[in-house]
Amino acid sequence: MPSAARVVVVADRSGDRLPAGTQDQVARGWSTTAPHVAVEPHLSHDGGPGFAAVVAERATATGAPATTHPVLVPGPSGPEVPAAITLVRADRGTTAYLDAAQVAGRHLVDEARLADPAGLSSAGVGELLLRATELGAQRIVVGVGPAASHDGGVGLLAALGAGADLSRLAEVRRDWTDVELVLATTTEASLLGFHGASASLGEHGVAPEVTQRLETELGGLSDRVNAVLPPPRDLLTGLPRRPERSPGSGTGGGVGYALQLLGARTDTGARLLLDEFGVRPRLVGALVVLVTDVYDYTTVHDGVVADTARAAAEVAAPTLVLAREVAVGRREGMSLGVSGSYAARGEEDLGALAARVARTWTPGTRS
Repeated sequence: MPSAARVVVVADRSGDRLPAGTQDQVARGWSTTAPHVAVEPHLSHDGGPGFAAVVAERATATGAPATTHPVLVPGPSGPEVPAAITLVRADRGTTAYLDAAQVAGRHLVDEARLADPAGLSSAGVGELLLRATELGAQRIVVGVGPAASHDGGVGLLAALGAGADLSRLAEVRRDWTDVELVLATTTEASLLGFHGASASLGEHGVAPEVTQRLETELGGLSDRVNAVLPPPRDLLTGLPRRPERSPGSGTGGGVGYALQLLGARTDTGARLLLDEFGVRPRLVGALVVLVTDVYDYTTVHDGVVADTARAAAEVAAPTLVLAREVAVGRREGMSLGVSGSYAARGEEDLGALAARVARTWTPGTRS
């Protein structure tokens, strides 16, 4: 590569996969071997647990005017749980970043209760939305991933005043038209269907008879919603656009569905943060180095690595993956446009791994 080359490092900070500062550690390691290359450290997240904290961390690192506000709201079982609202101010107004896992996450409920999530509520997410508007947010980004609640977002909507039967859903939707809502989702699964919210619970060990019952209940919910809030029709086919089939509606056991009913724009957390953090334009003309803990079958299909690699491929930017462990072959990575993947050796940390790989991909000019 030419001496003026840029390297863009993007660290996957989803969940607890990598510690804070990983992107800087990798950038320093790369620069140690290739001081002639401009290395840019960035971080990203898939929208699940830890989403708002990563946004706050990035805002602090870049000097953006941001504040974090602690709140107490109902958890999935009812008792209040602590959460935080991250506010970031910009010329276009104030954006609140919310982490649905803080108030509806699976970690808040014991395993026995998760075997049948009926009765667990998403009301806390609705309370977070209300608190965010009270703090002056004109735009609210909600990170939503796996949740303990599986109520189709009824608790969320009821907390906003839609009523337990959702009879005031249309009024609530109108009430929220002045707030820009964004759903940052870890999955594009729909509310209903073979790959929907209920079916996905089977991956967590929920019995088939339970998932089938929940699917039926969510089907009844969607019928009720479509009666109260008739879906718009497709201009080409004339058929109704069924919101329960919309990508992302199944995330968080239906929290995504509720947010979309309120008019939320939907994107995956990783794709959204490429734009929120200004990373997407930096991919052009760069070598993109994606950093994750384990590069495996899950990572190669969804999340930060997959979405960022696809974005890099769109601008013909070569991509590498650095990981503590690599569990997929070259063929799987090639489908994303990944040119190579490298695992740490022995006690080698990710910074040392970056220094080693830099010798191959950004060698210094020879005199």
